[in-house]
Amino acid sequence: MPRLVPRLVPRVAPLHPRLVSRVASIDVIDSRDETITVLPTTGAVLGFQVRGRVRAGDALLSTAGVTGIQESARRYTYLGDTTSVLVRFTPQGATCLGAPASMLTGQSVALDTLLPAARVREAREQLPEARGAAEMAAVVERLLLSLPFRDDPLVTRALRLFEAEVLSVAATARALGVSERTLERRFLDRVGLTPKRFSNLRRFERAALLARTAGSLTEVALLAGYYDQSHFIREI
Repeated sequence: MPRLVPRLVPRVAPLHPRLVSRVASIDVIDSRDETITVLPTTGAVLGFQVRGRVRAGDALLSTAGVTGIQESARRYTYLGDTTSVLVRFTPQGATCLGAPASMLTGQSVALDTLLPAARVREAREQLPEARGAAEMAAVVERLLLSLPFRDDPLVTRALRLFEAEVLSVAATARALGVSERTLERRFLDRVGLTPKRFSNLRRFERAALLARTAGSLTEVALLAGYYDQSHFIREI
């Protein structure tokens, strides 16, 4: 039966301060000949294969690639002894790669289609020479630090509102002093989903985390902001 959580090698150092607005975490994963199920999350993921290969469904992933927001669970199979470095972006973070987030949603693309091939190749060549998880993470951090990034203040404020309370898109737009259409356009460009779809996905993400410790599905549903257990189940 596929596992839901891969094996992580703990980071030894915190994220560089200049990366915290775009990166949620950098993880190093060791695995061998197994399949895991990854639940939907509200951020894109950048992956480097230091050794081995990974397949998503029936497709073999690039050894350096990015997967945009996925709105459904996905199965990943690790082929042989594998070591992967995964960058989990914040909701706006993947735009540092130079493409609108909406172009990545539901897709897995090779990193050298977004960044100069020489820059990607340099990181790929340095990773096998790194000694341990901290040095591998540092290689990827240097690549990310070389990329410009600025968040969209309007989207940042909207994300904070969604996190703080359950508001409709219309109410959020009013609170921000913009039209729903403007909010939706900016959200699609920076996050990759409409505000409504993002809000639903974020609520599911919270429920998935709560399910690890909560006593029942009803408790999970109510804590995550669903009306009841049936409402939660309909959206799974």
